[in-house]
Amino acid sequence: MDNYSNNSNSSFTERFSTALRDLPNALGQVFNFQRNVHELKTLKKSTKVMMTIMLLATWASFILGKDFGFSGWIGVITGTSVVLNLILVDQGRLTNYSWGVLGCVVWLIIAINNRLIGDIASQSFYLIMQFVGLSVWHREITQADQEEVASRKLTWREGIFWFLATFIIYFIVLFFSKHLNGVQVYLDATLLPLGIVGQVLMTYGYRSQWIAWITLDVINVVIWFNQLQVVSPASTSMFVLQIIMLANAIYGAYLWFKPSDQQ
Repeated sequence: MDNYSNNSNSSFTERFSTALRDLPNALGQVFNFQRNVHELKTLKKSTKVMMTIMLLATWASFILGKDFGFSGWIGVITGTSVVLNLILVDQGRLTNYSWGVLGCVVWLIIAINNRLIGDIASQSFYLIMQFVGLSVWHREITQADQEEVASRKLTWREGIFWFLATFIIYFIVLFFSKHLNGVQVYLDATLLPLGIVGQVLMTYGYRSQWIAWITLDVINVVIWFNQLQVVSPASTSMFVLQIIMLANAIYGAYLWFKPSDQQ
């Protein structure tokens, strides 16, 4: 990532409202075909290697799993979209959101088919936040006249706030998951709070997002391994995807936490 920035004078609310006004311009840039191609072509060599491995693993699991029905194809489309989204997030590229929108939509379909209440809530939240995020990132990148979003540090007060928020949201989701007869409710209920924290921190360029993502990905590996045991829809592709996402989160944390002069 580029230079760290500790400048957090603008409040979340101010930046949110400003970003929404810029939404039409941001959408044009995010879904611009030429920009999407350019931002993939100009990734670091190490990132391209990571992307290739992740895509090969995604498609290999689909082919070896022999699930060529509707759910199987939805699973592999989700995997491909998520891989490209994550790789572009690793380097702070704006077009990650074009793949993020697609990934959220198809993942939501899979979560509904598997009755994972927490995952359904998480993906619905992610989908909304894609549009908030692309507006904020577009504004930050345009103002800085750069191709990548700069990494920020949380203050200790902000860190405590988000830590407590995670637990509060967890117990709220757990309550509703139990009453809606969800599957793996204690694990599944962690997805939304961790996702909210990770997504908000990502939207505003905070590197601590990766702590939330790594924790969430570890839990997702366990959840989809359990789903794999009961042969649920698209479980093979989704299980492999969780392992891929965990590996990527570790790589992303490395890029965002590493000082720019060492990259």
